Amino acid sequence: MLKHLSFDEFLGFAKSAKRVAVFREILADRLTPIGIVESLAEEMLDGAILESGRQQEDAGRYSLISFGAHAQLSAQNGVVSQRIGTTITSHQSHPFSVLRQMMAELTCVGQPDRMDFVSGAIGFLTYDGVRLFESIPDRHVPANPLPDLFVNFYQTTLMFDHHQHTLLISLVVEIGDNPSADYLLAQEKINQLIAKITRATGVEPTPAQCHSETPVEVDVSDVEFSQLVARAKDYIIAGDAFQIVLSRCFKKKHLATPFDIYRALRRVSPAPYMFYLPYNDSIILGASPEKLIRVHDREVSINPIAGTRQRMNKTAIESQRIRDELLSDEKEQAEHMMLVDLARNDLGAVCKPGSIQIKALLNIKHFSHVSHITSVITGQLRDDMDAFDALAAAFPAGTLSGAPKIRAMQIIDALETSRRGMYGGAICRFDYQGNLDSCIAIRMAVLQDGVATVRTGAGIVYDSDPQSEANETRQKAQSVLDALDLAEAGLI
Repeated sequence: MLKHLSFDEFLGFAKSAKRVAVFREILADRLTPIGIVESLAEEMLDGAILESGRQQEDAGRYSLISFGAHAQLSAQNGVVSQRIGTTITSHQSHPFSVLRQMMAELTCVGQPDRMDFVSGAIGFLTYDGVRLFESIPDRHVPANPLPDLFVNFYQTTLMFDHHQHTLLISLVVEIGDNPSADYLLAQEKINQLIAKITRATGVEPTPAQCHSETPVEVDVSDVEFSQLVARAKDYIIAGDAFQIVLSRCFKKKHLATPFDIYRALRRVSPAPYMFYLPYNDSIILGASPEKLIRVHDREVSINPIAGTRQRMNKTAIESQRIRDELLSDEKEQAEHMMLVDLARNDLGAVCKPGSIQIKALLNIKHFSHVSHITSVITGQLRDDMDAFDALAAAFPAGTLSGAPKIRAMQIIDALETSRRGMYGGAICRFDYQGNLDSCIAIRMAVLQDGVATVRTGAGIVYDSDPQSEANETRQKAQSVLDALDLAEAGLI
């Protein structure tokens, strides 16, 4: 049975709430998330897409499409800017304090079994946003267009269920003097969206573009990166750190549209966390394999990924060979276990004593271009903590900094040649029930003015081979660079 919020249910919620989520479910066996986005081009100017390339799995069951930001928060240079409706204010408070206040003020009610999906906020936290929580040196001049933290509170969310082939359309409705009229207006808006979504899009196949002949530019050459690896190893040998994650930046001009690049990336690298977010004249898109932290019904989980092998022909024989290699490689296992311990420590800061468990250890997961060792660590959130505390405790992921985290980040600032920007940050979704889902911003690009910026890194330990680590950064960048080429070649 396809569900909806009835008129009587709406009036019941409206008696005690300022905002109610009105929703309707429709059959979507003829629809796709990509087709829906293309049919709503005007609405999607500020829209975000969150989905999974592993749609046959429970974790990848839903694609979320959100648009119509009715509130917004950004934080940069110690100033928090906040917009609710047309009212704009600035603060010098901690941005998470302001975000908590906004979540409380904008809270929305509705049917409990739907509220995980029908309302909430989506945004990003750059790697450099770690300075909101920790005192880390900052010797580089900010060169990217992104604030440290940016969050949109969306009025409309479409939830595509790949298992049931349904689409749930939800609107956050502000209750005015006439709740009956508010409900009818929401239904009319839903009718208009359904008409647009189900109408033949008329979208023509994307023609091949004049392929950009410009080469990929790298800010640190292989030789220079190898030298940085050697310097990082000196810190490790001296006892400053056990692991240091070093990164470098690849840039390429392109002629494809951002959405076509996202479509191509879905094809080239169908990862567990796919994302497409706008910020002013920039687009952030990616295919991350790695969760940062998740809070659901006060259970907190982290899935560290470390240990990498490149995939070539993607056969069962190759997959087994990679599995055997990774599980017999003492260096890779030691590096991974160090990050498992780091995740346990992160959870220990916000979880109830005795609640932390290792649910899975040293599993092998295969992705489009690489295979990784993965684990799962969980805990129960303390009563005096919330999702924002959990995010702060886990950020940035140890897999993107090294260990111990603070000293590793200090060394990163000393060795790397620029601020990281979005790389190593987080893409986050919050709901009004206190839940959080987030992924690490890796295997991603920031698109601005026809240039794609792709940053990748490698974890350096005492016996790292400098050239192998340089090669690893190129391998990790390849899926996004391949998507750029595919998008320019034309999509049917």
